[in-house]
Amino acid sequence: MQFISSIINRPDDISKFPILITTTMHALILLIVVSSLWAGGGPNVTGAKLYIKQNDLEQAIKVLMKEIEEVNPNNEDAWYLLGYIYAREKRYDIMLEAFNKAVELKPKFKEKDKGIKVSGDTGTQFHAKNGVDTILRVVWGNAINEAIKYFNEAVAAAIDTARTFSFEKAVEYFKLAAEIMPDSTIAYRNMGAALMNLGKYEESIEPLTAAIQRNPNDVETSTMLASVYITSQRDSLALPILTNLWDKGTRTVEVSDYLSKIYLNAGDNEKAKAIYRDALETDPDNFHFLFNYGIILLETNDYDLAIEKFLKANELNPEASDLNYNLGAAYLNRGVSKREALPEDSEDKSYIEDYELAFPFLEKSVNMNPADAQIWYTLGRIAGQLNKMALAGYAISKGEETKSALDNKVIVGMQSSDLKMILGEPDKIQNVESEVFHTVEEWIYKKRLAAKGKVEISESINVYVDNGRVEALMLLR
Repeated sequence: MQFISSIINRPDDISKFPILITTTMHALILLIVVSSLWAGGGPNVTGAKLYIKQNDLEQAIKVLMKEIEEVNPNNEDAWYLLGYIYAREKRYDIMLEAFNKAVELKPKFKEKDKGIKVSGDTGTQFHAKNGVDTILRVVWGNAINEAIKYFNEAVAAAIDTARTFSFEKAVEYFKLAAEIMPDSTIAYRNMGAALMNLGKYEESIEPLTAAIQRNPNDVETSTMLASVYITSQRDSLALPILTNLWDKGTRTVEVSDYLSKIYLNAGDNEKAKAIYRDALETDPDNFHFLFNYGIILLETNDYDLAIEKFLKANELNPEASDLNYNLGAAYLNRGVSKREALPEDSEDKSYIEDYELAFPFLEKSVNMNPADAQIWYTLGRIAGQLNKMALAGYAISKGEETKSALDNKVIVGMQSSDLKMILGEPDKIQNVESEVFHTVEEWIYKKRLAAKGKVEISESINVYVDNGRVEALMLLR
């Protein structure tokens, strides 16, 4: 009270008081003006809501753009409604720009049901009132579904141009999904897969790496990234990824294959073998592990162990064509190895047993793949060694279709003395025209054993001799 009294008793202070009040009022008025300048709403936003209600989205965009460009570039409501409309129209790139601006101006727009209520809103999957996060989840789901649709269409496409187009569209939608939800692994991983299918391995590294950063325990994505590095001959980058997976107990077919391939590329056959030994300890009845281990053993001339693994795999799947071929080849190579180890004058024919063991597997394989000249070639080699000359001749004629791939050689396994009697000296070209034989099969089947001198044939033949034994015949076209 004393304070008030002292003011009343000082008229000079009272005379100043209204001025203070007036100044304060001006400040309040200025605050209100500034507030209205930066706040949402306004006639254009109201008009846009009306157009949205009428489902006239084109006109709604026009009035909202007028608000932003001519009246208030920071009208959060205008930015929000633009994002909402663009989401409905699937114009996702500018949708994100609009929503990001709206949330920057008003963070509450992100929250559920904190958007803008529009009376009579006809949005089918979402409404303006839903809030940015809700709308983006719907859009993300749509983008993922579109991407998967295009990805599947690409896989099923019979025409390369259609395949490329669909994979590129899949990449586009997976990229959008990643932009909408940057913490989601699925979009990055599948974007990388689509790029890999397009042969864009270098471009696939970034999304695959992003997926692993978000989920370091994602075995599938880590394996994919390793495969990209291997494809681009960067084994040093793939090795730590695969080693990490292996050390953590990941014994998948893919990890085993890639890791063993790296060791084989480095010439470390023992480490490559160890991969499959370890894998088989985890899964001893895995056909793939047995088969691939057998292949490495076969290539490193460990025929006994290769045959052991192939036979075990054959118990699991006796109808596998590649297995039958490689099992036959393993027996054949073991037989050849035994024969080469014998002295030149040896009469030991025990190696023939391996040829006999090889024959049924090769015969089965060629029946499964009658157009494969390589199998015919190997079967012909076995047939010649077993004196099945009719079959050897037929295999020779079938194998002739891919002479260049076989280095122009077809194995028949005849003694050089026999061939000398029939054709003359080895490595000489004969051009006898008095009698026509249409196929090598016909020559072998009809004339070889009965010949008393040179046999007349329709085509020239080169003879390949190794240590006194005929190893190959080549028809000269």
